Amino acid sequence: FSAHSLRGADAGTVAAAVGDAQVLVVDQTRVPAELIRQLSAAVLIIRHGDGYDSVDIAAATEAGIAVANKPGFWSAEAAEQAVTLSLAVASRLGTQQHAAAEGARRGSWNLRTVYPIPRLRGRTVGVFGYGRIGRHYARLMHALGFHVIVHDRSEPPESLTEAGYRSVTFEELLHHADILSLHVPATPETAGLFGEALLRRMKPGAILINTARGTLVDTDALVRVLQDGHLRGAGLDVTAPEPLPPDHPLLSMPEVFVTPHLGWYSEEAMWEMRHSIVEDVINASRRVPPASVINREVLADPQSRAGCYFNSAFPSSAH
Repeated sequence: FSAHSLRGADAGTVAAAVGDAQVLVVDQTRVPAELIRQLSAAVLIIRHGDGYDSVDIAAATEAGIAVANKPGFWSAEAAEQAVTLSLAVASRLGTQQHAAAEGARRGSWNLRTVYPIPRLRGRTVGVFGYGRIGRHYARLMHALGFHVIVHDRSEPPESLTEAGYRSVTFEELLHHADILSLHVPATPETAGLFGEALLRRMKPGAILINTARGTLVDTDALVRVLQDGHLRGAGLDVTAPEPLPPDHPLLSMPEVFVTPHLGWYSEEAMWEMRHSIVEDVINASRRVPPASVINREVLADPQSRAGCYFNSAFPSSAH
């Protein structure tokens, strides 16, 4: 086993360090097609976390390399971050904090700078994407007294009704949500989806929450619709780019909370996932693939590199 700090490194540098490894575990390092072509022995790439948009899946599949992620270990943490941001923006917590600091300097509070604060209970929360994280977020917000509407093309409407939510079209989601929380992966279909035209189709005065991927939202467009008041605020654990430039307008808007892409994090979740990755690597050395392989077709193809490796009865080792 070997470990390398290769975040931001080019494909050649990464290949020079790990090009002969059979199993790669990657966190922030990107694995583009250029790098995959230089992996002479790899049969498995394990992405440290839920998202795997940093790995070129098509190129890995073409090379016969299986790609796995580690889903679900911090679904609760990500959902709780979305809830925290939702409540902070909706209750104008940043403006309240500023008023308290100003009041401390002046000796009295000017609460007119904070008003009005709407009653949160009974407001409508829109959930875009009903996977593990979206499901947990919906449950928490519903428990707090919010009405929950959900748009997810693969979720049966009756299951949402049973949970106490309402299944809606995408247009209905935009039109009715006082708080719209994004819980969909980064794909070619969702990249830049929330551009200016779509943001302006959201309910006037609504709040946008993004703990999924920064690329879902056009950052410049979001600034414009916040500055002209069409949207009331935003809570962003992810942005494009990451991190934002130090003088970026989003960092100084009182109705916007930006956190450093930490919605996934808790100490417990981190160590549980690390233990699981070690188990996957040990199992791979025994020619047993992970349960969460994304491109499973390579395992079914006995002519592919991964298919040949994992379907062989001969012992080997993983690096």
